[in-house]
Amino acid sequence: MKGNIVWKVKYSFALCIAAFIAAIPLHAAPFRLLAIGDSLTEEYRFETPFSAPDSNPSVANAKNWVELLHAHRPLDFTMGSYATSILNYLDYRNAGYEYNYGVPSFKAERWDQLLLSNSFNPLDINTKSELRSDLSSVNAVLIFLGGNDLSLSNTDAQHDVIRQSIVRIRSFVRANAPEGLPIIIATVPDIGATPDEKLSDPIMAAAARQRVATLNANIIALDALPDTHIARIDTLTDRLYDQQPFHINGTLFTYQPNSQNPPLHLFCKDGFHPGSATHALIANEILKAINGFAANPIALLTNREILADILGQNPEQPLIDYLGGVSDDGDNLPGLIEYLLGTDPAKPDSGLTFSANGTASYTPSAAALRFADLSVLQSTTLKNDWIPVPLQNIQLLPNGTVNLIPSAPKLFYKFAATPKP
Repeated sequence: MKGNIVWKVKYSFALCIAAFIAAIPLHAAPFRLLAIGDSLTEEYRFETPFSAPDSNPSVANAKNWVELLHAHRPLDFTMGSYATSILNYLDYRNAGYEYNYGVPSFKAERWDQLLLSNSFNPLDINTKSELRSDLSSVNAVLIFLGGNDLSLSNTDAQHDVIRQSIVRIRSFVRANAPEGLPIIIATVPDIGATPDEKLSDPIMAAAARQRVATLNANIIALDALPDTHIARIDTLTDRLYDQQPFHINGTLFTYQPNSQNPPLHLFCKDGFHPGSATHALIANEILKAINGFAANPIALLTNREILADILGQNPEQPLIDYLGGVSDDGDNLPGLIEYLLGTDPAKPDSGLTFSANGTASYTPSAAALRFADLSVLQSTTLKNDWIPVPLQNIQLLPNGTVNLIPSAPKLFYKFAATPKP
């Protein structure tokens, strides 16, 4: 009997240990990505001619998408072990992550030749051999090329040569990778969106942009191929063209380069390579492609994370600048709502105007809406019956004014504001 009791106690203790272990949250293994690319993909640490400030030319102060994802998603993303010494690899890679085949100045055409020809160049042979070997160790392959091949004077036929090279590189990966390994193809970044390559003639610029858009439309169509996914880098270069001024949550960025590579500049000092902020947005496009098939999606870099953790800025700065240290003006509007309405934070103002038919109106600040979202709640009792104003009772005018059409004889309104993530 005593022996049985001892056994039961040990058994229960073992069950407790098993239950404790089961309760410990287990993190999935990091997603392993191999990239075939150029200077946008090689770590900026090794590209100090443009990634370092003139005041300290040997130490990069800009980071690219590879470095940002390793720094800010270390439990979720990896490109393998890291080699810090130049010439650590016996191929075209300088150093850096083992699955990072980003080679500065390489065109899609050059990668095409390297992978599909029978070159006797030792660097060609070693690069091809190492890449083929690494394909069995990763969860996906990214092909991020074409920017070096682009010329804004290219014809559509010349641009299609880039697509054909990318297709052949994909075929090499498909032939040498495990069956079903996902292949991500990045659309080609439009170099016309960079200060260095920007065309001054608007007609020529528009025509060149359309030709690049046609190339990217043909690349996007490659998602019909088996196990193929697209990273929409073109959406970012479109944003660089069209968002004037460029901002992240209302924090404004400078388009023209600066010799010191300041954090709020979109490009490095050469005016061609993206700065840290732009690379954070590139990283998100790559993560979106990964999340389209990965079993464990990786959280995108939020705007506030980009501003605070990557660039060292205060995400609240637009609001701080607006308020300028003004204290309460007595209208019971919080400072954030004052900012969104564009009302004077030093003067009492409800933010709403009323017409004779009971319609309430307000005109939010378009610039402030970059920082936060503004909505209106309504109530008939001023108690716990606050609900958003129904969409059918909201009228948006061309000048940005919002009309709130009453849905009851007696209504109360209040603003609600939510800072953007």
